Amino acid sequence: MKVTKVCCQSCGADLDVDESIRLVTCNFCGARLEIVHDETTTHSRLLQELGEKTDRMAGEIKVLRLQNELEQLEREWQSAREGLMITGKNGNRSVPSVAGSLFAGGMMIVVGIIAMTALSNISQSGFTVLVPLIIIGIGVASMIHGTSKASRYETAEADFTKRRNEKLRQLEEAKREA
Repeated sequence: MKVTKVCCQSCGADLDVDESIRLVTCNFCGARLEIVHDETTTHSRLLQELGEKTDRMAGEIKVLRLQNELEQLEREWQSAREGLMITGKNGNRSVPSVAGSLFAGGMMIVVGIIAMTALSNISQSGFTVLVPLIIIGIGVASMIHGTSKASRYETAEADFTKRRNEKLRQLEEAKREA
């Protein structure tokens, strides 16, 4: 067994170490040291520095992970958002609204009532009143469906915003710690 003198990187004290030793604690200052045996020299390295570098790298990795999670969350929202949007007659996509749904359904109901009034004055047949009733029914169904879709959109958007804000808070906290 070959014993080598190395210098403590914390306090400068001489330490006698066996060549098989890899980790030591300085008897003088208590510093934890790694003993590095190169081909030509043997020296010590403070483990605290390695720990600090490791902690810093872990913090940086945490920031990257949170950034990736935030980007994933935003991609998922874009996909979900597309599924909740409505398409106009010209192919334009828009966010569903309760007011728009109520207006469009209300207009169909008004048209149905006007048609029923006009057709009842013209014809005595019960069949002619059926078409305006169908229009009124479609108007009511349109209102229910549209307000339901608008409500689902608002709920999904609120959930996304809450989750996004939480990720942003976590990210800012991780950046401060890194």
